[in-house]
Amino acid sequence: MADILLVEDSPEVSMTVREILVGAGHTVVSAETGNEAMVKLKERGFDLIVSDIWMPGMDGIALLKEVRGSGNRVPVIVISGGAPNAPLTYTAPLASTFGANEVIYKPFEKDELLNAVSAVLAA
Repeated sequence: MADILLVEDSPEVSMTVREILVGAGHTVVSAETGNEAMVKLKERGFDLIVSDIWMPGMDGIALLKEVRGSGNRVPVIVISGGAPNAPLTYTAPLASTFGANEVIYKPFEKDELLNAVSAVLAA
């Protein structure tokens, strides 16, 4: 099973995603912002990052840029529900452009998340 860094500012979404991933046997470390995630990435390695896009401070796109800019090839799954000023038709291609391996739209089903995790880890 994988060591996963979960980056999500919504406590409810974070708790739900954590429960799904831990229930599937993964180890999950949480961060609420991109800045906090970068600190955790410097402290240890992870097999996968699951990150929201819209967060205060360093958002998910800036996190992707920072991770990829540092040469880190850890796979990244982006989860997003869009934002009033940036619909999903804009955020998904943007996330892919900056190195996301997969984009999942909120709300998503448990199996959708687990299938994406399995696919990205197997690649």
